[in-house]
Amino acid sequence: MAKTSKNITSFNFIGKLSKIADQKNQQKKIKYLKLETEEGSYWIKIPRQLRKQISSLPPGCQIEIRGRAEQRLKTGKISKIKYKAQTIIIIASESLDLLDTKIQAQAKAQKIFPLPVLDGKIQPKTKAKVLICSKSNCWKKGGQKVCDAIESALSDRGLTQEIPIKKTGCLKQCKKAPTLVMMPDKARYNKVQPKQAREMLEKHLLVNY
Repeated sequence: MAKTSKNITSFNFIGKLSKIADQKNQQKKIKYLKLETEEGSYWIKIPRQLRKQISSLPPGCQIEIRGRAEQRLKTGKISKIKYKAQTIIIIASESLDLLDTKIQAQAKAQKIFPLPVLDGKIQPKTKAKVLICSKSNCWKKGGQKVCDAIESALSDRGLTQEIPIKKTGCLKQCKKAPTLVMMPDKARYNKVQPKQAREMLEKHLLVNY
């Protein structure tokens, strides 16, 4: 059976809005936008909480998109990269009158560019936290490196304060060290590797829109 893993990175694209549509069927509710950049064209998924605001943007407006790129890696096969927006900044628009009235009013009042930020912030789950065994056996067998990797992943997403890491006593899995538990899912992991940190964070601690 082929082994599957994820490679999750961040991206920051600047370009012109080409289309807003469902990637497969343009008659459905919008889920994606197409961005034309100097490097090429990209279909980028729009978070649910931004779709209504994005729908009023006219094609051709200049925008900056920040988000995450995900690629599934299988033994002998690399999948297509999927892009998901987290923050969209309207840099300039040749058709300001076509923008949503609230955005238009705010832009005219400010008389500056970039226009308002449409932000789909990463949201942690309620009561999300990491419980990691800090007893010497787990710590020496990689627990400290795993803890550092999780702290780094949280810091990259600005969630250090929102998602605490609690160092616990023995979790009674000494032979399978290092061990941790992802809350609120109560998902227990043994023999954890630092490279698993980001995937576990995405799977158990964040709200998936």
